[in-house]
Amino acid sequence: MLHKKKLILGQVVELVVSEGNYEGRYRTRIEDVGEKILAVGAPIDHGEVVPLREGTKVKLIFWDEAAVYSFQGKIMQRIAVPIPMLILELPESIDKVQRRNYVRVTALYPISFLSVTRQGLSEIQHGTMLDLSGGGMRFLTKERVENDSLLYVFLSLPSGEMKTPVRVCRVEAIDDRKHYRVSVEFHDISERDRDRIISCVFEIQRAMRKKGLE
Repeated sequence: MLHKKKLILGQVVELVVSEGNYEGRYRTRIEDVGEKILAVGAPIDHGEVVPLREGTKVKLIFWDEAAVYSFQGKIMQRIAVPIPMLILELPESIDKVQRRNYVRVTALYPISFLSVTRQGLSEIQHGTMLDLSGGGMRFLTKERVENDSLLYVFLSLPSGEMKTPVRVCRVEAIDDRKHYRVSVEFHDISERDRDRIISCVFEIQRAMRKKGLE
């Protein structure tokens, strides 16, 4: 089965709760992988264990260099010791979304973003987009962000405002660490929003070609 190769002890995953009092997205780690069950660390929010109930429906998302994977399930059991954990039933199949290659264009637009941490969301931070594709973007900022962290970005594109989560792939310090060049990929983005971004990329391409002909 796919999960035997892709689900690894200690792997970072996202647990998505789409209903109830604790609706939200939580970052956690795999604690154990069995033949039919999966144990993940109970998510922490504001320093406290999120008290998700047994029977709560969840979506688990994980990824590697080639694709993003996810499956729907529910919490079968809560364990308190030796560490708080949630036991999920593994499905027969796992959804896979192949990463695609996208055209990347230079795009200079303002962005703002929030860092997602165990303590919650950071203060709003700002940057300038450097380039854009249907799969992600690069931007320049004075704020330090961590590799593999999750950000919530607000984009100001010609087609309008957009907000979406992104995953940090690479951070480069420049100007003696006064600025950082950050590469991110869009994470769990809706196809509608991705289509809007791809349309924006095509519009920029057309404008660049037109400018080159003048």
